[in-house]
Amino acid sequence: MLCYRKLMQQTIHSKQKPVSLASLVGDLTIFLLATAGTYFAQSLDRPITSVLIYLTGVILIGARSGVKKGIVAAIGASSIYNFFLSAPAFGFGVSTADEIVPLLAFNISAIVTAAVAGRTRDSAMSATLAEAKNATLLNISDRLQQAVEVAEVLEIARQTLTPYGVTHLEIHVRREGQLYDIEMAGQPVNALNALLKSRSDNGGRLSVKTCEMVGTHGDLGFVKFIFTEAMSAGGKLLDLQAVTNLLALAIDRCMLLDALSEARALQKSEQLKSAILSSVSHDLRTPLTAISAAASSLRSYEKSLSPAQKEQMLATISEQCTKLNRYTANLLDMGRIQAGISASGFEEIDVVEILGVVLSHVRQSFPKQPIRKEIASGETLVCANGVMLEQVIFNIIENSIIHGGGQSEVLISLRAEDGFCVLEVTDSGPGITRADQADIFRRFFRSESQVARGGSGLGLYIAKGFVDAFGGSLEVVSPVKDGAGTAMIVRIPLAASMPTGAPK
Repeated sequence: MLCYRKLMQQTIHSKQKPVSLASLVGDLTIFLLATAGTYFAQSLDRPITSVLIYLTGVILIGARSGVKKGIVAAIGASSIYNFFLSAPAFGFGVSTADEIVPLLAFNISAIVTAAVAGRTRDSAMSATLAEAKNATLLNISDRLQQAVEVAEVLEIARQTLTPYGVTHLEIHVRREGQLYDIEMAGQPVNALNALLKSRSDNGGRLSVKTCEMVGTHGDLGFVKFIFTEAMSAGGKLLDLQAVTNLLALAIDRCMLLDALSEARALQKSEQLKSAILSSVSHDLRTPLTAISAAASSLRSYEKSLSPAQKEQMLATISEQCTKLNRYTANLLDMGRIQAGISASGFEEIDVVEILGVVLSHVRQSFPKQPIRKEIASGETLVCANGVMLEQVIFNIIENSIIHGGGQSEVLISLRAEDGFCVLEVTDSGPGITRADQADIFRRFFRSESQVARGGSGLGLYIAKGFVDAFGGSLEVVSPVKDGAGTAMIVRIPLAASMPTGAPK
């Protein structure tokens, strides 16, 4: 690419600037040497050799400096040969046809040879220039492929085009009938003002080139290339319209990506709304129906109900209200996870203490459930939010009890391992299929068996979201033993192993 750029610079430099002194001296040297060789051959009475020497000089000048200089050299060689070297000397007179034919042959040969040599040289330089331009466009295209946002197209284009003499670049994009300057996103700009506006750098001496962009849906805006007078030649190293087409393609692609991203976000939002409505309609209906039935019975049959029956109905109302409160909390926790959880509120917490609080709640909710604890000695301090950690442990234990196969024992073990506090909850239920293991932490996921047992499908999703925020992990192992059982394993970094500067 660097070699191509140098060739381009040399070619355009030679086309735009006057003949350099070194080039002129070189051509004169070749011409003088050819003249001297021709004179020497003519003095030895070798006219054919003298003509060939002169033609060789003309060919070299044409191949070296192009068609124009080659023709000038041919005319000069013809004149000098006819006037000074061929008989009669110091005159153009010819007396016979035998003298006219060689003279015309030499003149025609000199001019045609110079033209062919110069055209060959110019064609080679044009091919080199075209190849270099194509390589440059390919380089710009490769760089623009990295852009995923419209603003990045402008940044990459400026970085890429600066070495070619572009001192400033403006891209104005048309959206919904309005023109916007990418660098000044937000308010639309006036098209005429954008076209006429120019910078006053370097005393106002500017060279400006504006090219129109055409996208998938028509007019996409325009690109303004700005050069200073000292660097305007550098701008001609590029095919600016071709560069504009590449910029239009990159911007069009980024806009399509934005539209696709918005469409996908809208689709996910609609799916989430549908899932929430479906979950709410299902999970609120059952407790509300139970509360309504119990409250209606108390009101209608208050005098005929025994104290035990009244107590049972009040207990039902209280239990269903607890379920509603937990479900509402799960929905709120889901919102917190989606919004992002900041670590600024984390502090050192003893997992043993949190586990004790959770177990007291679990025993109240599931008084007949057998639970066994195995707590190893060692460090159990972690950096987390106490309320969230309590919710994590409760959701996991509740999930094991509900889906663990009736009244089978649930084993809870706690230990320190490799810089982590490891909490493992194991049940003896039927286990989780491999197909379901990939989805159990997904929002609102419930397998066919879970639907029969109830649940919102949010418990494990929330548990994993909170654990991830603590810098830990939550994984499932199933089956555990003899093709049955499920183990939920939580790993949270110990506070002592947290890096310096981490919130504690």
